[in-house]
Parts: sequence; structure tokens; C-alpha cells
Amino acid sequence: MYTIVVNIVEEQIKEILSFLSTNKDALTIILTSIGGIIALTTLIKAILEYRIQGKQKRAELFEKYKVTLRTEKRLSRISSLLEGDSEELSRIPKDDRYYFLGFYEKIAIATNSKLIRKEISHYMFSYFAIACYDSENFWKGINKESYYWKVFIDYAVEMKKIQKNRLRGRGVDRQIKF
Repeated sequence: MYTIVVNIVEEQIKEILSFLSTNKDALTIILTSIGGIIALTTLIKAILEYRIQGKQKRAELFEKYKVTLRTEKRLSRISSLLEGDSEELSRIPKDDRYYFLGFYEKIAIATNSKLIRKEISHYMFSYFAIACYDSENFWKGINKESYYWKVFIDYAVEMKKIQKNRLRGRGVDRQIKF
């Protein structure tokens, strides 16, 4: 009985080997296709994960800036005084005003680098940047035309353009998302 089973197994192995040797090309194509599908699936999954991580990092950066704007005393004080272009702005120490400009330059750089979408930047941060740009009292004693404020000035001008277009009804109101 044992020899019968061994003979049957040997015959089956011979048939499999014969099939494999006569169909090498087809098997190569099938195995290569399976490998390609696995590689493509892995690539797609990696791209999707990368995009999700990018959204998470943009959301974290946005939240960090939003919290800083609301909790940092120098920023909140200047922001409240910008509402009416208070004369008190000119008496705020230059270092505090420089800090305010520097904070908005970080937002501008993040926006220019596409870490924060322009729509989000405009919606959440442009109000005080525009108010600062338009303020006479904030800039007393600070050279607004200085090269060192170019990033801020460019950002405020761009945000003013977006605001003007939206007020004229030309702005595309897309859903704001990260």
C-alpha cells in the first residue's frame, strides 16, 4: 500500500513539473503580474498615508498659530488695538511690534510653502494682518518700506486682494479644509 501511495505522489509531482516546464512563460507573466499588483497597491497605500500625514501636520501647525495668536499677550494686545488703529499702538515697544510682524511672517511663509492653504490663511489670520498693514499708528517709528518686512507686506497685500475679490463676489467660496 505504501508503494502505491508513493507511486501516485511521484506521478503527481512529475505531472506538476511537466506542467511547469511547458508553461514557464505563462507562469512568469502571472507571477510578475501578481508582484506588480502588490507593488502598486503598496505604493498607493503609501501615497494615501503620506497625504493623511500632511493634512495632520498642516492642521497641527494651524492650531499652533491659532493658539499662539489667542494666548500670546503681545499679539492679543496689538490685535485688539488694531481694531480701531488706536494711537496706543505707537507707544507699544518696537520689540513687541516686531514680534507681531514676525509672527505674521511665519504665517506668510507657511502659506507660501503651502503648509497652510491660502483660503485658511485668509479666513483665519488675514484680518489683523490687513489691519496692521493699513494702520498708521502701528508703523510709527518703523520703516514700513524696509526690506526686512517684505514677507509681511507681500502677505498683507495678497490677503487684501483676496478680500477685495471676495467682497466683489469674485472669490471662489470653496469649502475650507486642510
